[in-house]
Amino acid sequence: RCYILSNENSKIQLSLRQSRLNPKCNSKVEDVEITCIEDVKKGQLLRGYVKSITSSGVLFSLSTSLLGRILFQNVSPYFVQKHSLYEKYLPEGKLLTAKVLGVSGKHVELSILPEDTGMPSVLPESLGLPRYNVEEDKRKADDREKKEELNLKTKRRRRNSESEQEKMMKLHWRWREIRNYSIWEVKTKKRKVCPADESDSGIEVYYREEDDDDQQEETTKKKSKINKPGEAPRLQVSVGFTWDEDWNAMDIPMLNQKEESSESEEEEDLQSKLKKKTKKEKELEKQKKEKELCKLEAALMDPNRQPQSADDFDRLVLSSPNSSILWLQYMAFHLQATEIEKARAVAERAIKTICFREEQEKLNVWVALLNLENMYGTEETLMKVFERAVQYNEPLKVFQHLCDIYANSEKYKQAEELYNTMLKRFRQEKSVWLKYASYLLKQGQTEATHKLLERALKALPTKEHVDVISRFAQLEFRFGDAEHAKALFESTLSSYPKRTDIWSIYMDIMIKNGSQKEIRDIFERVIHLSLAPKKMKFFFKRYLDYEKKFGTADSVLAVKRAALEYVENKSSLADT
Repeated sequence: RCYILSNENSKIQLSLRQSRLNPKCNSKVEDVEITCIEDVKKGQLLRGYVKSITSSGVLFSLSTSLLGRILFQNVSPYFVQKHSLYEKYLPEGKLLTAKVLGVSGKHVELSILPEDTGMPSVLPESLGLPRYNVEEDKRKADDREKKEELNLKTKRRRRNSESEQEKMMKLHWRWREIRNYSIWEVKTKKRKVCPADESDSGIEVYYREEDDDDQQEETTKKKSKINKPGEAPRLQVSVGFTWDEDWNAMDIPMLNQKEESSESEEEEDLQSKLKKKTKKEKELEKQKKEKELCKLEAALMDPNRQPQSADDFDRLVLSSPNSSILWLQYMAFHLQATEIEKARAVAERAIKTICFREEQEKLNVWVALLNLENMYGTEETLMKVFERAVQYNEPLKVFQHLCDIYANSEKYKQAEELYNTMLKRFRQEKSVWLKYASYLLKQGQTEATHKLLERALKALPTKEHVDVISRFAQLEFRFGDAEHAKALFESTLSSYPKRTDIWSIYMDIMIKNGSQKEIRDIFERVIHLSLAPKKMKFFFKRYLDYEKKFGTADSVLAVKRAALEYVENKSSLADT
């Protein structure tokens, strides 16, 4: 029963909404029907289906007539480089809950981020993808480091240039002092120094005279030090002073030009050296990277190389996805690092990835997951995995593997409970009775094994009885009472003397475990049976081989005589 929405271009659109099929029903509508863009409001939570995946985002179908867009940054909090990953986890037609971020014109912007919808992320955390904010923090940190490096370089250059300038200035002034001291010495006659002299330049000059007294020098110093109010202190020059203004005016700018040119040349040299160094460093880095890549390629091409990281296992798994051995090694790699959740995630990936035709490979992964939950999980998680494994695999095999897991981990109570449920559910399966019998014999419960044989003979059809008894007898020889096993074989052969397969099994077991007398008794009984000539020939040959290996020459002759007698009797019977 359905409702026809439209019938155009030989295409019929149908609806299964209860509000259309049964308008009188007053049941609450979970997803209100959206017919136009006016029905959508900002901040609203809506359910819809994935339409397709484009280069910019995901097209999301809100109704048959309205599509929304989800940008990749609003799809998941994780940063994804390959968009093919979205196609895997967002197949066409997947039902999702989205939040309306904005409505502009005919466009609807949506988000399916967990913080917006309250639903889990579409990309699981087990993929190990980086988050968007982590990527932004990395970029910011890289930008800061680059800025700091540039600032340090500029500071170093300034310091170097300033230090060079200071050196040049010191050399320049030192050269001027030496030149002035060596050339310019003022020699004049003694004259009076008047404080009110208008031609006084404000600079005290020491005169070198041969007949100058010390007292006159002291008085001139005191008078010259007394300055007029408001005047700047006068400069004292211990050596001569240059009065040639034209020469100084020409000398200083020339020196400045030389300093500037030398500084610019030094800066250019430093920059060229830095450029050369960076080029060499870049070339060296390239060479190192190429060598590392060559090493990696050679290591990856080596067939005997053992995987050492999760990336290595991912490559191997992609190359052969149906190999359960690789998946189990991947799980063991995570378990060695005590990363239980990652090991579980690998098992889930393996179950989804392995082809459904590879039943045994899938079963191997399920058994590994059961082992994992038995060792590191709880009884509840183990039962959940067990129930799922029973649904997706042959139930009997899953039951048997779980029984083995319980027995190996010494959980005997759980093992016995599971065996009892197996006997009820698979009572017609011979392998279940035999497996439980071997478990009981390993535990030393021989009496319980004898009772179990009686129950098995009652539950199984009569055509299976002989085989079941012989299997129980073999298990008794291996794990239980050898005398009881012999009694089982003897009773079976007395009832079914022409079952040559049982005679062969009995002989093999007695050759390994019995005495020579017991073995010869069995051979003597067999060669006197009335069996087909081919079967008798087989037993005579076995008897002869045994005597050649363990007997004497007389015993070998005795077997040959018995064989001749049998042939003569058969030929005489054939003549009559």
